[in-house]
Amino acid sequence: MPRRIAALLFLLFSLTQAWSGVLACTSVRIKTSDGMVFYARTMEGEWTLQTVLGVVPKGTAYRGTLPDGTSNGLKWKTKYAFVGMFDFGMPLASDGMNEKGLVVGELFLPGYAAYESYEGSKAGKTVAQFEYGTWLLSNFASVAEVRKGYREVRVCQGPTDKAGPLPLHYVVHDPSGDSVVIEFTAGKVAIYDNPLGVMTNSPTFDWMLTNLDNYINLSVMNTPEKDLKGLTLKQFGQGSGLYGLPGDYSPPSRFVRMVTLSQAALPAKGADQGLNQAITILDNVDIPIGAVRGFEGKEARYDKTIWSVVADTANRRYYFRSMDNKNWRYVDLDKAFASARGITSIPVFIPVDYPDVTSQARPFQ
Repeated sequence: MPRRIAALLFLLFSLTQAWSGVLACTSVRIKTSDGMVFYARTMEGEWTLQTVLGVVPKGTAYRGTLPDGTSNGLKWKTKYAFVGMFDFGMPLASDGMNEKGLVVGELFLPGYAAYESYEGSKAGKTVAQFEYGTWLLSNFASVAEVRKGYREVRVCQGPTDKAGPLPLHYVVHDPSGDSVVIEFTAGKVAIYDNPLGVMTNSPTFDWMLTNLDNYINLSVMNTPEKDLKGLTLKQFGQGSGLYGLPGDYSPPSRFVRMVTLSQAALPAKGADQGLNQAITILDNVDIPIGAVRGFEGKEARYDKTIWSVVADTANRRYYFRSMDNKNWRYVDLDKAFASARGITSIPVFIPVDYPDVTSQARPFQ
């Protein structure tokens, strides 16, 4: 497994170094009026990943990677089974949910992420930053447990000669609605409560919360008329209270947009409504190919939403779709774990299938 990981990470390095625009992703939490919690997330980039959805049973063995690329780091076995998105075929989850409904997402934090220094005497407690999310998923049942145990391992920069910096930060949710963000900057770790349940990319999470003060004027209520003593100003149509809501795809703007929409939406009730609301809100950061672009030399690069997921933490269903197939599918975690006898995978990228309903036409009543 380690050699395969190193080879695939080299491919990821070559792609992520080409253009900084590939480092994007968005996550948001939805709470229903009857206490259900949904987590939704996108993965953006200008490449096409080899992502599969992995199913990892309880008791699966893992070994941490050290900065020199050797697999002499932390040894652990999964305490909890989990499913997750395995990019480039790696048995490491960039996003996933475990059997207890705990969700962990790894999102990019370029320009800010800097991990703990490596100490040889602590090699047996060390994992690379791209393994930390998998360690969290496989060892904790709740956010409260994560708060107590997130420092039990030492998180160091993985081998940069093959993987590049891979600057990551981590968001964790559980079925109670509790959430935290974990970030490594300047060699130190910080954990933040995440009361709004949203995370994107750079800058750091505390900056994102402060930046919300710039949008204190936003309101779901339409703006009333204003009399200027001789001229009355009127709204052109619905939605005037949200005038100024950022619509671009930069990380701060996506953060503000997800906070605003998740807070403004009327409370959903039940699993179907909660899922629908999570999907609807997540659609607001789905990037049309060509809407975000940059250049590598004279060659144009186009960002896009590669895959999206929604986790129903109460019913332990993990929904997913890809950029070429917008039809949602899901994995039932209880069923998946009941039959798992080793790491298995489900394809993410499959041909789209639009059902033909022409034959269902009936006389109009």
